[in-house]
Amino acid sequence: MKTKFNHLALVAIALSLGFSNCSNNDNPDDGNGKENKSVFLKISGGKVSTYAENSPATDGATVGFGSGDIYFVNASGAILVHYTLSSSATNLTTGNIALDDITAGQLISNLPGQVTAIHVFGNASGLPATGNISTVKATLKQVTSQGTLASVNLYGTTSTLTPVSGNDYTATISLKPTVARIELKDITSTGVITGFRVDGIFIDNYYYQAAVDGTVVVGNLVNNISDATLFLDNSSAYPTARKTFVYDYFSSGITATSQVATPANISNVWAYNLFANTGSGSFAIPRIVIRLSNITTNDLSTYTNPQFITVKGLKDGSTSLTSIDAGKVYNIGAGALTFKESDLTPAPNMGAIDVTVTVTLAEWEVVSVTPEL
Repeated sequence: MKTKFNHLALVAIALSLGFSNCSNNDNPDDGNGKENKSVFLKISGGKVSTYAENSPATDGATVGFGSGDIYFVNASGAILVHYTLSSSATNLTTGNIALDDITAGQLISNLPGQVTAIHVFGNASGLPATGNISTVKATLKQVTSQGTLASVNLYGTTSTLTPVSGNDYTATISLKPTVARIELKDITSTGVITGFRVDGIFIDNYYYQAAVDGTVVVGNLVNNISDATLFLDNSSAYPTARKTFVYDYFSSGITATSQVATPANISNVWAYNLFANTGSGSFAIPRIVIRLSNITTNDLSTYTNPQFITVKGLKDGSTSLTSIDAGKVYNIGAGALTFKESDLTPAPNMGAIDVTVTVTLAEWEVVSVTPEL
């Protein structure tokens, strides 16, 4: 497994020399018998990438960070201080920090002494700025909001605030996506099958919404079992609003050439960003259901329309995966999804195959922005 991944490092660096001499002079006490804290926050910077039938993310999946929220909370989760990260110029009085500034490092002084934890959310607009962090973490995001790697939901937290000198502390937060990405390069037939048409590609076992901290619940799971009528465009399980996010349906179909079906641009992949379930069980691995028609063979056997292929499992090398993990890209490469006549069924999930994937870690890099004044 490749492990190339640049986590967002939100680093509260110990204030040294000049910083430590002046960090707490303005407000030496938060009124609760604890002296205020000061931190120096820093975020690494970079670029963004894209989604759907597009360039494969493998070996260079880049997760963007275009906006965000930082919360400083006490032991009970009450939000004591909130800052917004955006492209606007830094103004700590109004609670905004520019992404470019925090990339270079931004001094945050006079934080209440009761602060015990830090939470950071990225690309999740509309979060509350006050109250309890539990309310923020429970905010729901739709799978249709996760279409581009440049704007997938990000979350990170730490309760480890290590004192260095006086009231200066260090802390590290790894900010990473709450989604995983599945990519499919092509679909290939073998055996007696000489031709076929792909009418649709569907993700089964997917969560249509999840909390911004990555929590998923079974009540938000779409699990279609074997009902072929649901694997159509704009069905109850696959409404048009979720098209390209959790399924693709091709009105004219994609006819295989030399027994291989590919995206319209053969350099691209079909790809889906899905809320990850890191637990185990039958719902932990999304299934890929492919709807086929117009199957031809070299032995005079015939097949009614439609026929289905169901990918029930993913293997990293020889290891069967028991979950998909947030921040990982599961790439089904060229020729990895190959089916034969015995893999076809008249309804989905009646028979199933495994495919081998290449697993990589999505690179995180901050968006470079120019403040508008």
